[in-house]
Amino acid sequence: MIIIHGENTITSRDKLLDVISDYKKQGIELVRLEAKDLSEAQLETTLGEGDLFGTKKAIIIEGLHSLPKSEKQKTLIKLCCNATNHEIVLWEKRELTATMLKPFPQAQVYAYKASKTLFSWLDLLGTNGNETKKIQLLHDAIETDGDFFCFIMLIRQFRLLIQAKTGEKIAGAPFMISKLQKQAQQFSLEQLLKIHQQLLIFDFEQKTSKSLLSMNQWLDLFTVKL
Repeated sequence: MIIIHGENTITSRDKLLDVISDYKKQGIELVRLEAKDLSEAQLETTLGEGDLFGTKKAIIIEGLHSLPKSEKQKTLIKLCCNATNHEIVLWEKRELTATMLKPFPQAQVYAYKASKTLFSWLDLLGTNGNETKKIQLLHDAIETDGDFFCFIMLIRQFRLLIQAKTGEKIAGAPFMISKLQKQAQQFSLEQLLKIHQQLLIFDFEQKTSKSLLSMNQWLDLFTVKL
């Protein structure tokens, strides 16, 4: 079994593609499943399938640990743990805890975390002063995590700040929620919505090659102007 997880989904996706490529080179049949659309019966049937020659399959399941905690999730995890006929690959867009990994002691685990520098940069956005420090943190984060991932996490940060500002429920540890609520106080709701719109516009311009600025240049400018 292989488990690929972590908030740095760009790098973890690259790892998943490498794993898939290796299976293809070995001539192993691939089966890709989305956990949110997967039933216990469907997974049990897929795991039990075989052919007269005992050919193995590689069954790739995405988002198993992102499902709500339930009997269904427990059953799906148990089925994966007990699978012996085929290769199992779990891909998760979140970082799994030691408790979540405990049922899979024999798994090859690849964790792709966002750097502490990236979170430090995000936490300083909206605060007065420290402009040089903000830019340095951004550049260090880009070097470690990549500019595109920094941009994705920037969009995520402002979505969370909007949730904090409007009193919507935020999933996460209490200390993280407290930090977001404090940071949200630096902005009005109107400012947060405007910033979020700017992020979406730049994302569109990047994807359609209409932006005159590179991702690095835009992130620099955004950090300074904010």
